[in-house]
Amino acid sequence: MQISFGPYNIRTHELDNKLSLQVTSDLGEVSIQEEETRPRDFPNEVCFHINNPSQKPQPKGLKRYSFGEYTFILGINNSGELFLFHSVKLYIGKKVIDGKDTLTLSLLSEPKE
Repeated sequence: MQISFGPYNIRTHELDNKLSLQVTSDLGEVSIQEEETRPRDFPNEVCFHINNPSQKPQPKGLKRYSFGEYTFILGINNSGELFLFHSVKLYIGKKVIDGKDTLTLSLLSEPKE
C-alpha cells in the first residue's frame, strides 16, 4: 500500500509479523536522520528528511495510520522534515532496501529475518 503525505510517499508492506516502511519523494532523495546528527525530541520518533530538496516541503499536521496491529502518526515540521511517531512497545529496525532507507516495525522483541 502507498500513502501520500505532503511531498512524501510512504510504501508499506506487511509480512511475517512485521511492517516495513519505505519513504520517498519526488523532491529528492529521502534519508533517515540519525540520532548523532539530530537530537530526538521524543523516544518514539523517527525523522526523515529530503536531501537537497528542489523546494522546501510545507508543514503538515499530524495524521494517524493503522495497519492491522501497527499504528503510527505522521507529521511534517516547519523545516520540512517528516516525523513518524510509533508505539514505544514496537521494535524498530533500520536497513537499506533497493538503495533506500527502510524501517521495520515489529511487535516482537526482535523481528525474525
